[in-house]
Amino acid sequence: MDIFRLLAWLIEAYIFLIMLPYAILSWFRVAYDSPLAKVQLFLYKATEPVLRPVRQIIRPMGGLDFSFMVVILVAEFVLIPVLRG
Repeated sequence: MDIFRLLAWLIEAYIFLIMLPYAILSWFRVAYDSPLAKVQLFLYKATEPVLRPVRQIIRPMGGLDFSFMVVILVAEFVLIPVLRG
């Protein structure tokens, strides 16, 4: 396995194991003392460095944050195919 395929695999793992669970969990109100609150905080800290620069370019509109969609689309349709190619 070369380094580019490994990097593509890591990006996909990050999207499916970190970003998507955080996006789904963000739809629900989690109690502060709940065990899920620690999971949500971890996922927030893991996704924020990636999403913050995108949010600076594409601001949330009408309460909807499109930064997740932009990051996932760029990764799935640009980065991963280039790394695998």
